[in-house]
Amino acid sequence: MTERPEAPPEGKLIKAALAASGLSQRRAADLADLSEARWRQIVAGYQSVGGRPVPISGPDETLARMAHVVGVRPEELAAAGRPEAAEALRALDARQREARASAPESGPRARLEERWHMVEGVLRAAREGLSPSEDDTLAGRVQVFFAQEPGGHRRERAAAPDDDRETSAG
Repeated sequence: MTERPEAPPEGKLIKAALAASGLSQRRAADLADLSEARWRQIVAGYQSVGGRPVPISGPDETLARMAHVVGVRPEELAAAGRPEAAEALRALDARQREARASAPESGPRARLEERWHMVEGVLRAAREGLSPSEDDTLAGRVQVFFAQEPGGHRRERAAAPDDDRETSAG
């Protein structure tokens, strides 16, 4: 069996920052819109192909998202030999600051946005690697899920304004 390559400097940096952050690897991967397996591969610097380790390097944007989640600074990423990823992280940090500045501090809208970002990340990760038909099936299941009340019961749709159905007893 071929020996595993040593983790790249950026992988070691992300791994240390993850440990310091207190996040689980799964949660960090979710927050970065990655599968946990892909997170592991990028940190380790290789993926297994046919039982053999093949060196990989995470794309700059992906590495920037990972770094952002665990609190790595752009300067640290650049020092680890990933200056383009550091630039991507600076841009991501700037977008986050702008979004926070323009978003309401609290209330239903902020809560809704927070929940949407959580769901969106999970849905992106869930779609990775699916065929078009599998993607359609997943989309259908998501629609069915959201058609249900939180307790698992089917929601009654509100009658449309031009609906001829009787809406009151009598």
